[in-house]
Amino acid sequence: MKALRFVSFALIAILYMGSVQAQQTDMIQDQLVAAAQSGSADAQYALGLVYHEGQGVLQDYTEAAKWFERATEQGHAAAQNHLARYRYEGLGGPKNIADALSLFEQAAKSGEPQFLYDLALVSETDPKTLSLAVELYAQAGKAGHIGASVSLGVLYQDGKGVAQDFVRARELYEGPANAGHARALNNLGLLYVRGNGVPQDYTRAAQYFAAASEQGLATAMTNLGVLYENGFGVPLDEEKAAALYRQGGGRSEVDIGDVSQSPTLVYDGRLLPPDTSETGLLLLADKAEAGDPVALFQMGWLIGNGPGRPFENNVEAADLFRAAAERGHGPAMLNLGVMYFQALGLPQDYVLGHMWLLLASDADAEGADRTNAYFANRLTSVQINDAQQRARMWRISSARNHSR
Repeated sequence: MKALRFVSFALIAILYMGSVQAQQTDMIQDQLVAAAQSGSADAQYALGLVYHEGQGVLQDYTEAAKWFERATEQGHAAAQNHLARYRYEGLGGPKNIADALSLFEQAAKSGEPQFLYDLALVSETDPKTLSLAVELYAQAGKAGHIGASVSLGVLYQDGKGVAQDFVRARELYEGPANAGHARALNNLGLLYVRGNGVPQDYTRAAQYFAAASEQGLATAMTNLGVLYENGFGVPLDEEKAAALYRQGGGRSEVDIGDVSQSPTLVYDGRLLPPDTSETGLLLLADKAEAGDPVALFQMGWLIGNGPGRPFENNVEAADLFRAAAERGHGPAMLNLGVMYFQALGLPQDYVLGHMWLLLASDADAEGADRTNAYFANRLTSVQINDAQQRARMWRISSARNHSR
């Protein structure tokens, strides 16, 4: 009994602290909304970022775009640049390349290195504006933007927009590489593998690839794998090469002739492990039958977790996680999102997967943001917009149901 009371008091304390923090967050956000509505461009931009990141609110690019637009109308350079990214990618509204370019250009007039760099990135995609990209990368690099120097180095290495110059490319890579920039390290490795502008040196190339790999750069992992597979600059080690290929996602751009594991189902760290005795399972089943979200989640976890489980288990687990998710259980939302992305007991559906992961993040489910980041690059802008709209509508519908 004493132990149960202690747990109860500890839980009350945690919930109270969370409530205080939530109240403080709500107060700050209310002040920000008031300032934005009063016409402060800085507040409008900041509120746009809140919706862009999903900080204390459901991530919503459409709402973010609305506030970026208001700040843009007042000439706010950062808002112009962010809205330009949205228009270019088609996030938070229709894709509009012409509008995006105009906004990128307006933002770049401020001279901010990041805005110069972003305009250079889009200018590089059009052969007609390659020379402009070279100029912008150079300006941003001189202003201290390391990524711009690396991108300029790539243009010199490839001879795009400028005469090919391996020595100049090496010079541009070396500073960022010394600062630990992964892409610069990888590109220096490529120069030494090929002997472009430097004496060919596989050992040195391996060192550069290894340094970039330690930072999680997939391309560098696969490049290093090629060296291990062939024994160039490193001992021949096909097993290590295979491991590097798995981490890097395939073969590489090297021509010699912790990346995270895929997310799995998670357990709710706030809960004790379920009682798997016969009596415990019967009690858990009764609670699940009565619609208790925690019991539904735990039943889904027991049925669907673990390797070698039959496919039919995934179908049943997905149904249980869905029932718990629809009752607002964050970890169940997370697991349901993963199951949609990985087609575990469900038809693969990136939109629904992203929707449930957004809702899981909004419910503060541990690991939801990290899982969302893992899958994010698989979605098109149209799918992202669709998923956010569905998440928004789900929230509205859920609030109405709870108010009845």
